[in-house]
Amino acid sequence: MARNDRTTPLVTSRDVAREAGVSQSTVSLVLNGKAEGRVSPATRELIEETAARLGYRPNASAQMLRTGIGRTLAFAVPDIQQPFFGEVLVAAEVAARERGYSVLLVDTTTDPRWSERLVGMIRSRMIAGCITYTPDAEAEARFADVGDRVVMVESETPGLSGVDLTVDAAMRSVVGHLADLGHRRIGHFAARYPKLTFRNRRAAFLAELERRGLAGNPLGHAASTFEIEAATEAAKSLIETGVTAIACDDDLLAGAAYRAARRLGLAIPDDLSVVGFNDIEFARALHPELTTVHIPAGTLGREATRRLLDKLDGKPARSGPAIVELRLVLRQSTAVPRR
Repeated sequence: MARNDRTTPLVTSRDVAREAGVSQSTVSLVLNGKAEGRVSPATRELIEETAARLGYRPNASAQMLRTGIGRTLAFAVPDIQQPFFGEVLVAAEVAARERGYSVLLVDTTTDPRWSERLVGMIRSRMIAGCITYTPDAEAEARFADVGDRVVMVESETPGLSGVDLTVDAAMRSVVGHLADLGHRRIGHFAARYPKLTFRNRRAAFLAELERRGLAGNPLGHAASTFEIEAATEAAKSLIETGVTAIACDDDLLAGAAYRAARRLGLAIPDDLSVVGFNDIEFARALHPELTTVHIPAGTLGREATRRLLDKLDGKPARSGPAIVELRLVLRQSTAVPRR
């Protein structure tokens, strides 16, 4: 029976070692996420099963006293209210927990001093390190002195990213899909945020139009935040330019395009084709279900966390960033345009 109630002593690594019939040092390697290449998979599985059965919980205070470093990772994202980041953070938390760490969430939109605060926490050893999602150049400069404890996702600076996404190729596939259906008036509904990922989407959108000989046609363009009413009004203005298809920077913007189309008496996809970006659960709640670019949020969260933990463990740096591949998922929101 697990000994995790308040009337019994806390389970220690020594208890786990005794129950599993292995040394305490072996248990320590496994429970601290340092078993790779040192402990056989079978022994690791035995120790993890024994620890779970006994109700072992790591003593964070004791670990910090012993190592001088907190076993917490910060994950800084631009908007924690976005559904996409929920899946990213869950995957990061699971990957961190497997190696004896926890994750602290930081919203960079609401705290203008977030990077300064995190650098201070790293230097004071309150946290072991951090992951930053699409940091700006100013934040990147602040993290320079603690770069061995930071992983950046989609960095502004070439060569600094620990994880990159194939955003350019994904946006090209969106334009290509719409053009192949026969659309010649393709609008772009952009996210009004000063992030590299959105600048890259815009550049890729225009480049693919140019490549397909469509850049000479009148181009519809609108930009908005994710606030639903503002986005709906922006989408309405975009639709009224006469576009027959819209490529959106986000599924939430695509949802606003659906609302705007309904207000204008237009049917999707008969009168207007719409493509999103992210593939959050919301994309399948729309009617018709949304054609969109799938970002594997779980893969992104796990890869960024593992890269950071490998850095903290002193493992040799991998050459180049991890590349997370995006793909276009075809559903029912796109069709051949009406003649």
